[in-house]
Amino acid sequence: MVKRFVIRVNGIVQGVGFRPFIYRLALEHQIKGYVLNDTEGVTIEIEGDEQRLKSFLEKLKNEFPPLAVIQEIKVEEKPLKGFKNFIIKKSRTTSRKTTFIPPDTNLCKDCLKELFDPSDRRYFYPFIVCTHCGPRFSIVKDIPYDRNNTSMAEFKMCEECKREYEDPLNRRFHTQPTACPVCGPSLFLYDKKKTLLSSDTKTILKSVLEFIKQGKIIAVKSYGGFHLVCDACKDEVVLELRKRKRRPFKPFAIMVADIEKAEEFLYISPVEKELLLSKERPIVLLKEKKKVVSKFVAPGLSYLGVMLPYTPFHHLLFFLNKDMILVMTSGNFSDEPICFKDEEAFERLKNIADYFVTYNREIVSHSDDSVIFVLKETPIFIRRSKGFVPVPFILKKELQKEIFAGGGDLKNCFAIAKEKFVILSQYLGDLEYRVTQEVYERTVKHFFKIFDLNPEIFVCDMHPGYFTTRIVKELAGDREIIRVQHHHAHIISVMMEHEIEEPVIGIAFDGTGYGTDGNLWGSEILIADRKKFTRMAHFSYFPLPGGEKAIKEVWRIGLSLLWKTGFYKDFFSEENYRDIVLTQLEKRINTPLSCSIGRIFDGVASILGIVKVVSTEAEAPQKLEEKALNCTNPSRKFLEIKKRLFKNISLFISKEKGEWIISTEEVIKTVVTLLKEGMSIEEISLLFHLIIIKVVKKLVDILREETRIKKVVLSGGAFQNRLLLKGLWQEFEDSGYQVFFPVKYPINDGGIALGQVGFVIP
Repeated sequence: MVKRFVIRVNGIVQGVGFRPFIYRLALEHQIKGYVLNDTEGVTIEIEGDEQRLKSFLEKLKNEFPPLAVIQEIKVEEKPLKGFKNFIIKKSRTTSRKTTFIPPDTNLCKDCLKELFDPSDRRYFYPFIVCTHCGPRFSIVKDIPYDRNNTSMAEFKMCEECKREYEDPLNRRFHTQPTACPVCGPSLFLYDKKKTLLSSDTKTILKSVLEFIKQGKIIAVKSYGGFHLVCDACKDEVVLELRKRKRRPFKPFAIMVADIEKAEEFLYISPVEKELLLSKERPIVLLKEKKKVVSKFVAPGLSYLGVMLPYTPFHHLLFFLNKDMILVMTSGNFSDEPICFKDEEAFERLKNIADYFVTYNREIVSHSDDSVIFVLKETPIFIRRSKGFVPVPFILKKELQKEIFAGGGDLKNCFAIAKEKFVILSQYLGDLEYRVTQEVYERTVKHFFKIFDLNPEIFVCDMHPGYFTTRIVKELAGDREIIRVQHHHAHIISVMMEHEIEEPVIGIAFDGTGYGTDGNLWGSEILIADRKKFTRMAHFSYFPLPGGEKAIKEVWRIGLSLLWKTGFYKDFFSEENYRDIVLTQLEKRINTPLSCSIGRIFDGVASILGIVKVVSTEAEAPQKLEEKALNCTNPSRKFLEIKKRLFKNISLFISKEKGEWIISTEEVIKTVVTLLKEGMSIEEISLLFHLIIIKVVKKLVDILREETRIKKVVLSGGAFQNRLLLKGLWQEFEDSGYQVFFPVKYPINDGGIALGQVGFVIP
């Protein structure tokens, strides 16, 4: 029996070869009708034998293109129309915009083969692309995803490219960024004075390799913005980049030719290998096996951020020299957003880069490289950006109102929500800088446009001083604004991801967050559901002398922690402002109260003499963790003290006004006592981590007895610490808890916006 079906497919179904896939499927099943893109997704009308139609639908559901993500398929039977053939119709704009845009991805194997084939017309062409790979999100100006709505619109296809584009059996059928050396974008090499040196690809490649050999720093335009590139094995070059970039400590990412090269000097697990080779090509944090790169790439740390080539230019560069290891770090000054426009790059990077490699295709949406670490073979995001954005989070229920969530001020990602999806933006960075704030505002406008968002509800953090609080207020006008407590948002984000509806014991550990009592929180143990929370436990408060200044000058935090315990006289005597800070503490001048575990890590690192002043956020905790990781063979004395402390772990806990308090003072007294007894810095660092793990576990056991809740949620930037996360995870699992933490979204403040959305949806 002949039937007609009208099919609506929603999800990431544009720019991924979906229409060509449907076209070939229809021909294979001898089905008539059409397929087209619109601003809601893909519409298919098919007529044919009922069995053939069912087979078509089965393959549609199970054999779709690799870059596609299907959200839902709706099928309706309709009266016959009598189609004569099967065609791809011209895209159309409908009343709604609900389609999704695919992320940028690594060059596929077929394109890679053509890139190095001398007989192929795209041989050595640095913008080779097909249906299954290349730039997508970074070049889209609007939807539907057609060439005229991308930054490829100005490049008119030559006859040969047009023939491929119109051939349903060709791999480049309806590939919007398709191009060749005749009609596509071109590469250019400039010096830092903007003098054009070459526009020939082979000459540029050879020049770049020579510059790297000479120890020069080159700004190279990638899919989502500029990288700063240099030889990762030369100390003097890496140090010079640090000096110019004003980045004394924060590690640089590196790029190597292939997985075999990486395995020469790095430990790589199966999951880490899978991530490195994935189409998303994130930076993966890997433990060093032997010292090959400069010690200044990741000063004092044993993990390196590593990625493999993903653009044609990367592949071409390493094809000419497979042995080199390159620093491949974001093109910016430390903590500012990545440069992605040529004029901006020439201006902002002129004192960093010696040369510039760029091209004449506009980057519409910038994105940094995503960053992931793996723990117990589970990937955990530090930064979610290129390769993963804007893949949507699908909701169970359709929203009645559209939502905008501003996120936090650090590690910012905002979120939009409408119908049945939430989309987190790419990583935007720390919003203390005006240049980052401008990028934030521009990116919000772009998302509103391409996803046709007109929010009725606006959500922000409770912190009155956040930039995101102010901008949400401006955007909202007279529309509804909802404020969500920072650490509650952390917990809700995990509940959203793992579809948890019932109350949980939520542990939100980070550097700071505005509390409901007006103090700075950051060591919160909550009983929470998606709408409300009760603060059950936290570390005891301590003053931050100088407020924000203490976050950089961490010796101030150390002095404050010591002052509360009475041990301060033996420490920090050489610091210029020591007595002024002591006066501040005694008279409570500019000393906001904090219970943040991140700040406690800062203070302990300074007390142990590991670091006194930091250049970037989380520098002190990273260095403290590294000392603990280096304690691989503890002494008998260490084991005896550990046993005694664990036996008496309840001594660190008390109950005050209905809340359980972990005594920050007792923790610091223990650290100082061990230091005075001559225990090594490595052993004290490890014991400090273990005390926190044990005392938190003890408290959660108490709460389980009180509430019968067995689901534990972990979230917050402090859980980027492997020892802390792994230790608590293992302790809880061994005791029969169900443990949840972010896997699809960042464990730090990059996931806050998802939690803000989760707070307001029904």
